[in-house]
Amino acid sequence: MSLAAHLTRTGIAWADDWLDERDARRIREELDFTFWKRSQVLDRGPEGLHSRESTERTSESTNERWFTPKLRERVARIEQRICLELDVEAERLEPWQAVRYEPGGRFGIHHDGGSFADDPAGERVLTFLLCLQAPDAGGATYFPELDLVVPPVVGRLIVWQNLTPSGEIDERMRHAATPVHQGRKVMLTTWSRQHAVPRPVTAEQVPADEPRTG
Repeated sequence: MSLAAHLTRTGIAWADDWLDERDARRIREELDFTFWKRSQVLDRGPEGLHSRESTERTSESTNERWFTPKLRERVARIEQRICLELDVEAERLEPWQAVRYEPGGRFGIHHDGGSFADDPAGERVLTFLLCLQAPDAGGATYFPELDLVVPPVVGRLIVWQNLTPSGEIDERMRHAATPVHQGRKVMLTTWSRQHAVPRPVTAEQVPADEPRTG
C-alpha cells in the first residue's frame, strides 16, 4: 500500500525511503550554518497567537529563513516529492523548520492544530516529520490516543492528518517527542494548511545587523 493510501485509510503513515544516510548527512552539514535558538510553543491569548519558551519543549529550532541556498535546494527536492506523492499543493506548505534534541530533549503531549482557525491560511491539515539523525536511545514520536510509538529512523518520513474529514481537530493525533536518552535527534518538519501560506524572507534579505549564524 502506498504512503498516500495508508494515510487516507488510517490518518497516519510513514515511509523509510525518503532520504539515504548520505543525503541526511549533507542536510545536517548545511544546518550547521543556520541560526539556531531555543524552541518555543504557541499560545493563544486575547491579542492572538504568541510564542514563548516552555519546560514542555526542550530543543533548538531553526527555520527556512536561515537556510543556505544549497540547503533550500535539497529541501525543495524533498518538498517536490511530498507534493507529488501525497497530492499536496506547495503553496499550502508552511516554511520548513529543523529541530534538534540533545540528551534530555523532549516535547510534551500536544496537537499541531487547533490554533490557526482565524489565520488566513487556515488550520494545519497535515504534519510532515522527516528524521535526519536518530539518537542512540529514546526520541520516539508517541501518540497516546493511538497507543502508537514511532521510533526515529534516518530517512523516515512520518505524516499524519490533524483534521477529521469534517474539518474538526482530530484529537487522536495528540503526540509527544519522547526524551532523548543518548545521542542527538535532528528532524525536518513542515505542515500543510487549508489555504496558501506566504513564503518566508530568506537570510540574504535580512538586514546586516541581524544574526545570520548560530
